[in-house]
Amino acid sequence: MSAAAKNLYGVFPIYKPAGCSTSSILKKIKSNLGTDKIAHSGALNNYSEGIMVLGVGKAVKYIPVIRGHTRMYLVRGMLGVATNTYDASGDYSRVSPYKHVSENDMREALNECYVGNIQQIPPVLPSFRFLQKSKLFEGRLVSRDPCEVTINGIEIVEFEPPSFQLHIHSVGRVYATSLLNDLGEILDSAAHLTHLCRVSQGDFGFKEALHYYDWNEETVQNNLYLPSNDPELSKPPK
Repeated sequence: MSAAAKNLYGVFPIYKPAGCSTSSILKKIKSNLGTDKIAHSGALNNYSEGIMVLGVGKAVKYIPVIRGHTRMYLVRGMLGVATNTYDASGDYSRVSPYKHVSENDMREALNECYVGNIQQIPPVLPSFRFLQKSKLFEGRLVSRDPCEVTINGIEIVEFEPPSFQLHIHSVGRVYATSLLNDLGEILDSAAHLTHLCRVSQGDFGFKEALHYYDWNEETVQNNLYLPSNDPELSKPPK
């Protein structure tokens, strides 16, 4: 580890492309920077893309603070079909009519059932599905306890059945796959998630995010955001 890498301290946003795992990205950045002291502010599934905020050095202690910041997601879904994973990676579990669903029906259901503090049951993640297929977990169910999620607002960006797009504004994490699966049932139809992009987290968006070709010691060093006393994160004046 170089002396510069040893002294890296701060947080920085990156853009995670679809098609790779959060763990593989962290492994690559740790290797590039020559340090294991890195933490992320919320994983994205392999098929998802968007903003991830990383802490390096002693600033990893601020990651829990960032996890509670506001987030915006662009979510694409499809009516008429539910899957066993709640997203496009799974097998069809139910096919239902969808032409009776109007944009106003969807808007009312979203505002009445999902805006505010709600309880969500986490989706069955790939790691859980793998365990359930193993001999160790044969005949047993993986426990998934409900958790509280705060959603400040949901906007319908596009409605062209069976496809639709939403902007979801949340405080901290939200399980978009579970939301769309449940929404399909509420609308007397079915639905699943086809794509997810985390557009922003806190004050960080695409403008500030470092792409894979910038995941090196020099660029990260020049784009670190340092903790201030509030304890929000702000970039020091040049």
